[in-house]
Amino acid sequence: MALVSKPHESELAMKVAMSFSTLFVLVKSRTLVYAFALASIGTFLISSGINIPDFLVLVRLAVSVYFLALATYLYNDLTDYEIDKVNNRDNSRSSKKISYRQILYSTIGFFTISISLAFSINVPTGIASLVCLGLAMVYSHPVTHLKNMFVVKTVITSAGGFMASFMGALAVQNISYVGISSSIILFFMYFINGPLGDIGDMSGDRKGGRRTIPIVIGVGKTFLVIVSAISSIAVILIINYFLLGLHVVGVMLGLAICISLILRIKKLSKQYDDKKKIAQTRSVIRISVFTIQLSMFTGILLNTFLPL
Repeated sequence: MALVSKPHESELAMKVAMSFSTLFVLVKSRTLVYAFALASIGTFLISSGINIPDFLVLVRLAVSVYFLALATYLYNDLTDYEIDKVNNRDNSRSSKKISYRQILYSTIGFFTISISLAFSINVPTGIASLVCLGLAMVYSHPVTHLKNMFVVKTVITSAGGFMASFMGALAVQNISYVGISSSIILFFMYFINGPLGDIGDMSGDRKGGRRTIPIVIGVGKTFLVIVSAISSIAVILIINYFLLGLHVVGVMLGLAICISLILRIKKLSKQYDDKKKIAQTRSVIRISVFTIQLSMFTGILLNTFLPL
């Protein structure tokens, strides 16, 4: 009997190995979703303030938001294969190696794990994860297909970023104005990175019949929109200083990051046909949003222990 079962054990081990390999490829194809998890952590810390955060809740939150964002992007990939192939996206290469059914099942699995973890924190966080799921569905589903609608595409993506970050405040159960400001900053981040990505994808988007911001209003005006979004983040920081008592050091750190981003965008506007530089700039912006959140957190701590 033992000799007969060995082939079955070998086949099972091979299937398990292939499943992990598939999951690894899918996760690797969308590494950029870490920005959502970082933003939720930033808002979580800001909402915790001077209180010692519950690290078990923080871990569940980060994993939940990460899988939620990953599933959202994978679901979009399922409905976006042809255009992504024209744009030479990494996820199109992953789709060639992995079947549609494998991606679909993985997407459902990631959504299930994410929402379950969110509800394990508390009901409001769980409801927020369902809102994110709803946004993902209306954005990518063939019936609604909001990703093909001018401006609406960017607004929906930005709203998803806001909700992912806001889950950090809901997890702490402390909805403060500073915490809301932190989530609004992520909203503006996707109003920066969305059009930036569209600039690099104009060729494929034109062939796909999409009306993205740079296609409709032009590249020059798109960069003005991006600079305006960064400036809006700076205004939020200033408002937090004058109205919400954020320490001046935290505000100045955040403003310094905003200024550096504007200078980088100004430089990029002269070489926007370089897809590699666009990708690098988008990565810098994702990290910068989290560092701005950390500067706000620093401002909260300094305002408590070293008030002016």
